[in-house]
Amino acid sequence: MRGLILGIAFAGLLAVQVLPSALLAWQQTQRLHGGRSVRLAVETRDPRDLLRGEYSVLTYEIGRLQGIGAGPKPPSCDLDARETCSLEAGRPIYIRLSADAEGIHRADAALFEPPAADVPFIKGHLSSGMLVRQGVPLRTRARVGGQPTEPATCQQPACLTGTVTYGIERWYGAQGVPAKLDRAARKDVLVDVRVTVDGDAVLDGILVAGQPFARTARLW
Repeated sequence: MRGLILGIAFAGLLAVQVLPSALLAWQQTQRLHGGRSVRLAVETRDPRDLLRGEYSVLTYEIGRLQGIGAGPKPPSCDLDARETCSLEAGRPIYIRLSADAEGIHRADAALFEPPAADVPFIKGHLSSGMLVRQGVPLRTRARVGGQPTEPATCQQPACLTGTVTYGIERWYGAQGVPAKLDRAARKDVLVDVRVTVDGDAVLDGILVAGQPFARTARLW
């Protein structure tokens, strides 16, 4: 009888420890099978800056917005009264996506509320951001031949320049595999992502030079 009680107690303790991990795995698998599939470009960057033990840091093209059309304006930003305004870090933002001829999804617009129409979008959080009104010069990082490009101006009623995180900036792999990814040219790396109806993203897989490199584990 004592052995039975101890066995039940041990099983209960094991269930308490295993259940959270099993629940997370089930939720991730649900997202991987049920979300909208989008393919994202990784921004070119020196691989030596990306090696972080057994994971790779992925900097997405859509994570660095430069003068993208934005709106409607958030309540705290009155561009009728001033040319620019800074946005607080951590603010949710919804990036509407559109696929190019190669099937890579690019940022099409920055929204402060989820889009009502059935269009591809991904939810992120601003790390930093500035809105400017139409006709105001934009701050850009673009360079040609090592020299700054000609200054551009905002062509939309409001334009956003800033950085955004999506919760998919780290990819964990088996020992030695992330280092191999870090040695690949960034222009050759594409990431497949599954996006839920709310815009939340989960990393689905990675391609290098058009070939599958890794796929996120799932229960089925």
